[in-house]
Amino acid sequence: MLVEILYNEEILLHYYKMGLLWSLPSTIEAGQFLMFRVSDGIDPFLRRPFGIYRTISIERGSKKLGGVEILYKVVGKGTGLMAGLRQGHKVDVLGPLGVGFSGFDGDGKLIMVAGGVGIVPFYLLAEGLANKDSRVQLLFGGRCKDDLPGLLDFENLGTEIKISTDNGELGVRGAVTELLKKEVSDDSTVYACGPKGMLKEVARIARERGVPCFVSLDKIMACGMGACLGCAVKVNGRKSRYTAQNLSPYKMVCKDGPVFDAEEIVWKEL
Repeated sequence: MLVEILYNEEILLHYYKMGLLWSLPSTIEAGQFLMFRVSDGIDPFLRRPFGIYRTISIERGSKKLGGVEILYKVVGKGTGLMAGLRQGHKVDVLGPLGVGFSGFDGDGKLIMVAGGVGIVPFYLLAEGLANKDSRVQLLFGGRCKDDLPGLLDFENLGTEIKISTDNGELGVRGAVTELLKKEVSDDSTVYACGPKGMLKEVARIARERGVPCFVSLDKIMACGMGACLGCAVKVNGRKSRYTAQNLSPYKMVCKDGPVFDAEEIVWKEL
């Protein structure tokens, strides 16, 4: 589907927010994504997956129109081309796709663990819980203070936030997983999105404490719908403690995820 770019703004060094004018489905799950064609040409040929950060609305004359916002980091040729797109440009997107976060019923404490651009799936979640009695906490880690995109958005929601940076510029010095060790309790549910090493350690900590943990995985995708089998991830092939279904040896991150029960993943082969 061709959609119009409403804005494309750099919010931190190498981090951008892009607004897309889009006829929204009735609901979008926190953690779902869209497949974005970066260029009208053949290079780069494949679409790129980007998590949906939040929904937006604008007024045009007497009409109120809806859309979505993505938050992305420039890391290569494709995202470099995206950063050059301007307001009014039309781009080809598919979505929303994938399975989002679930498993938290409002009881106990929800801990969201994010590393850098891994903050993306959590805004919709925090926004939906902002006016409820749920205990929600964001543990946000980055290399430095300029590696914490969207921090002000969560502060405006009133989310409880604890921050870590590798260089100690903001929050405590060290890995965000060290914060998790201190904050996790027996009634916690842990959601995580970020680098593979961080996710692996989050899963280990949650398993050690015996609490549910759900992770959003990042894999290269070609189709976004499970047809190309390019984003397969090996799973345990047994029943999870927190889900009832029998697990098959492999699942597709795009179709079966990107959010998985951490118990399913064979971490040593990820």
